Amino acid sequence: MPKKFTARELLSKTMPFIWAKLMLRCIAAAIFLGMFALGVSIIARGNNVGVGLVMLLASFIVGSLASFFLVRLMGYGVRVGHIAVLTETIKTGVLPENQVVYGKNKVVERIGTAGTFFVINKLVDRAVQQLQRAVRGVASMLGAMPGMVKFVKFAETVVKVALKYVDECCIAWIFYGPPEQSAWKGALDGVTIYAQSWKKVLGSAVKTALIVMLLTTGIGLLIFIIFSALLSNALSGWWTFFALITGAVFAFIIKQVFIDSWVMIRMLITFLEVAPSTELRVDMYGKLSSMSPAFRDLTNRAQSEIQGDPFAAPAAAPVGNVAPAPGLGSGASAIFCGQCCAKNPAGTRFCGEC
Repeated sequence: MPKKFTARELLSKTMPFIWAKLMLRCIAAAIFLGMFALGVSIIARGNNVGVGLVMLLASFIVGSLASFFLVRLMGYGVRVGHIAVLTETIKTGVLPENQVVYGKNKVVERIGTAGTFFVINKLVDRAVQQLQRAVRGVASMLGAMPGMVKFVKFAETVVKVALKYVDECCIAWIFYGPPEQSAWKGALDGVTIYAQSWKKVLGSAVKTALIVMLLTTGIGLLIFIIFSALLSNALSGWWTFFALITGAVFAFIIKQVFIDSWVMIRMLITFLEVAPSTELRVDMYGKLSSMSPAFRDLTNRAQSEIQGDPFAAPAAAPVGNVAPAPGLGSGASAIFCGQCCAKNPAGTRFCGEC
């Protein structure tokens, strides 16, 4: 039986990826803070205040762009490689030798490029956002009841934690499966398994949400107190504001790199504990498709990849809303209704049940 690691152990064992994430975020932060400091300097001298304010505004715009390119785009390769190493370690109980090279090779072998992951990630994110809206609708109705506001806010935090890492779990399932499994099919099954395992995932999310709330609040207060104590007498005016902004950016980086990575690992461990033994239910494809157009898009792209063109435009559903669910049923020719999920013979144009 593979050795089981805790989230803290896996975090410490995969530090090369953590340092890479930290470096990319620090570079983006340095660009933002450098421009912000220049704007503060112009304003503090009392000359060209308008230019200084423009520079402050520009720092937020340039900083956001730098963060997008460095963290969101370049960071995707690091993120996927980290997931590949974590998945292999959780699956086998052994950390791969030269984990950075292993992660890079697995990304190329199983997904092709980080760009493919980017598309899968965006599509899964859209599906999750659409599913989350349904949960928020129920939460808003509960929030109207007396004394339920705080409970509803905590419940929303738990759901946010539970759903935030669905895309990472889908990518992990791509790496966990056999080499011949298509990336899109793996992502599709990952979302379905995640939905079927909601009790286990939600239970882990409750504990994780409590810990994250405590850690985030504690770190934020600690940094604010330290910066306030050190800079209250040393700086004044705009430079005090700059120091507080620097502290907030620093706290945000710590949360993103260390706390969020730890939470991701916890959710991956929970997901990969239940996923291998989960038997996919055919009706879940139909239920998720009815709740999320993005999930239907993911299904269509999985079908397209199985047919040899992973980036083909999503196919229109046949007459009668009959749509094949890739890899389900007793054979590849099985056709399942997108509304009631009834199994129909190959070539069926109308659902026999609907």
